[in-house]
Amino acid sequence: MPTFSLHDLYCENIRQPIGIHTRSPRLSWKLLAGHGNTIQEAYRIEVACSAGNLAEGKADLWDSGRVESEQSHLVPYEGIPLSSRMVAYWRVTVWDNHGNQATSAEPASWEMGLTEAADWQAAWIASARQVPVEDPLVHDWCEKVVYRPISDGGYERERKLDERANAERPDRIETVKAALPATWLRRRFLIKGPVGKARLYTACLGYAEVFLDGKKLNDRVLDPSQTDYEIRALYNIDILDERLPEGEHELRIHLAEGWYGQSHGFFDPTFRYGKPLVLAQLEILYTDGSTETIATGEEWEAAPSQLAKANIYSGEVCDGRVTEQDLEWGPVAGPDPDQPVPERLESQLLPPTRKVDTISPKSIIETRPGVYLVDMGINFAGWISLTIEETEGTVVDLRYTEIVTPEKELDWHSIGRRAVGVYQWDRYIAGGNGRETYEPRFTYHGFQYVEIEGLSRTPKAADITGYQVRTDFQRTGKFHCSDPFLNKLHACILWTYEANFVGLPADCPHREKCGWLDAYNTAEMVYHNWDIGTSIGKYIEDIRTSSELLGGLPGNVAPGRRNGMFEAFDWGLCTILLPWYRYQYTGDLRLVEEHWDYMVRYLEFGEEIAPHGIVSGALGDWCDQPASLELSFTRVDGSPFNSHPATTASMHYFFAVKSMAAMARELGKDDVLVATFEQRAEKIRLAIIDAYFHKRAMTFNSQTENAMALIYGVVDPKHRQAVADRLAEEIVHGNDGHFNVGAHGSGFLYHALSDFGHGDVALEMFNKEAYPSYRYMFSQGATSIWENMSRWDPVRKTTTKSLSHPFQSGFDHWFHNTIGGVQRDPACPGFKRLLFQPQLVGLLDSAEAAIQTPYGTASSAWKLGNGDFHWEISIPANCSATVIIPMKLINGSLDDEPIDLDADYRAIPLGSGTYQIRAQFPGETGPSSVCSRLDFS
Repeated sequence: MPTFSLHDLYCENIRQPIGIHTRSPRLSWKLLAGHGNTIQEAYRIEVACSAGNLAEGKADLWDSGRVESEQSHLVPYEGIPLSSRMVAYWRVTVWDNHGNQATSAEPASWEMGLTEAADWQAAWIASARQVPVEDPLVHDWCEKVVYRPISDGGYERERKLDERANAERPDRIETVKAALPATWLRRRFLIKGPVGKARLYTACLGYAEVFLDGKKLNDRVLDPSQTDYEIRALYNIDILDERLPEGEHELRIHLAEGWYGQSHGFFDPTFRYGKPLVLAQLEILYTDGSTETIATGEEWEAAPSQLAKANIYSGEVCDGRVTEQDLEWGPVAGPDPDQPVPERLESQLLPPTRKVDTISPKSIIETRPGVYLVDMGINFAGWISLTIEETEGTVVDLRYTEIVTPEKELDWHSIGRRAVGVYQWDRYIAGGNGRETYEPRFTYHGFQYVEIEGLSRTPKAADITGYQVRTDFQRTGKFHCSDPFLNKLHACILWTYEANFVGLPADCPHREKCGWLDAYNTAEMVYHNWDIGTSIGKYIEDIRTSSELLGGLPGNVAPGRRNGMFEAFDWGLCTILLPWYRYQYTGDLRLVEEHWDYMVRYLEFGEEIAPHGIVSGALGDWCDQPASLELSFTRVDGSPFNSHPATTASMHYFFAVKSMAAMARELGKDDVLVATFEQRAEKIRLAIIDAYFHKRAMTFNSQTENAMALIYGVVDPKHRQAVADRLAEEIVHGNDGHFNVGAHGSGFLYHALSDFGHGDVALEMFNKEAYPSYRYMFSQGATSIWENMSRWDPVRKTTTKSLSHPFQSGFDHWFHNTIGGVQRDPACPGFKRLLFQPQLVGLLDSAEAAIQTPYGTASSAWKLGNGDFHWEISIPANCSATVIIPMKLINGSLDDEPIDLDADYRAIPLGSGTYQIRAQFPGETGPSSVCSRLDFS
């Protein structure tokens, strides 16, 4: 008998979440069906306040009854009102269209957080007597870590920055010296009897580690994630049910600056809010029913820790000579009168930051007496752990860069030391007690090379471990093909994006570490590869809170006090486009509804500054690629070389307004509002065509502009093929088969080509060896995606741009969609319907791709050999799909049943299940589509 069961029961897209704040959490589940073409016909959700009640059929919180519906994703709870700390246990029963019934085997649960301000008895505390560390070894680091300009030629902008750095260096040194040490906070308490339930709620303005009886409670690092601290802070919940036996215990918190107390950073913004603060509340329920709360307050003690300095940008100074016996405990104090504390506390529902991957050294060489250069073999974000055995007071310095000079000296150019004003530099002062291990705790770096100085012997590889540190969301997508280079490029893209997500999507892990609002450029790539929903949801909320602080409109960066040097209109469109992509890939409209007023306000702003539809004040196609390396140095920084910022910004604006019309319709907004958005979008579209479309030449000018116009639908339908042909012609004959797009264009170019019959041109760009190409980038030693390959000096092997920058990676979902052949149906947000359509351009022998949808894994895998084509697709239960057979195939069959492959019968509707499609491939790929279509020889 075919199997039918349920799995992956989620609440708010999280398995067994703790800390839910919404009063109506959404519940989701997936079906596993042995039958093909399985659709859920009805469901019943039962929710109880205990697992026992649920097992006995007592759904005392909510019983939905049988609901005739296919909905299995984001079904809102509609039971008894939920309150703080409540635990809800739930199960679901489902009936399908084949007469099967299944109930989830194990109950799922969610636990409410502290949803009301009155739930918090704890007070914000810090040390009452914090002073900077006055130690010559610490002051020496303070002077050395601040950037010291060295005349190296450079360009005009760099020379001006060096002049500024020289002038400001004394003040910067004093700022670094004034930074406070990290703090230990502790409270001893007595457990009086058997504990039934214990929860520790910890909020922090800064970064914190929590210890119980000398052992760290969890594996979280750089915790919690950054927010706009004036408005909200995140708290975590630790379960201590079985960790509190009767007797005396000590709760200890290690508190550091984090983002709240930052004293310097990218172009010296005013990052600092004040001294770091912590708020902790341990709630204990004894088995006899009595309760007790241990909360931060005046009963706590404070002491400066071994970390004399802990800065996110520069690094740490850790004094191993300071032992537990040396800690000088004193009183605690509350916030200073002028420092902000958040208006609200929210639980941190995105995955924590962890040490996710380990990296072993590739080589260790001595470059100067006592100076060792460690090549970790790959560019990543995080730190190293170093084990040493040195005499007390030995100073060991660790300096981090992405590249080294041909002479094996550290090359500081790519990490933006001019912009940040500091180097990446950790210092450890040995305690002299045998073998000891140093590992940073409250900073992280972007690097491949570590220079270690101060050791009495050559370090061994076994003494060094690298850790990739990032938000620990899970990889869920899959792509693999017969071209090893494409597989390598795909893996490199994933690695680079992960290196740039520590609580928010950032642009580089050394110079910036801040959430630029160009994040929508990689949104589709992101949703194809990771379970990213809660992480991106947190960042969308960051955009909203940052907008609140800026009078209702976003800056260039969210969250935090660095909002960019100016407000760029196209970056600000992230306010609309990131929620749009979230809706498209998850079907979740709640966040759109919650942010609706801010999205509308941004469109009103657009109407105010650009009533005719053409917007200015944009950054444009940042870091696009000029035709030659020499041309790159004729422009300012990363400003577009090939596209006009007003053109690309206006196209994004058009699409944002068009998207707002679609979302307004889905939200049930007034028809007049929907029509208003539609009319405005059309006005913008016509204005773009009138201003920028060269009708005789069938082009908007650049690769990026043409690709965006095609994908966004700016081009009139009757002209789309001609524009695509001209785009392909320009690439092949005008740019020698190379791309020249930047951050905006990379996500559009390849789809724009393949959607209109030029997939071979798209794929061929990945085969180019010379600049600009990804093979060129790898030939120059890249192990991550670069910010701007045109700024690379192939002779000196150096660059002033970041070598870990994910914003150029927006094209990665093309691998899944076009080569692998699996994608969402654009007409059906949330993957309820899928589209399978691989493109066979004669250059690959096989490919496979998979996407994790809200209903299960959708996958496509095809092979081509000896004229035979074999294609296996998998459609999750409760979904349907349209399968489009590639045009070059003949004599086909579906699960051994013949199918008609006449030109007018290539689209096949299918229900859920796994299918085998076989056909014959004539073997002749034909000439380039550009040549054949445009009659070029």
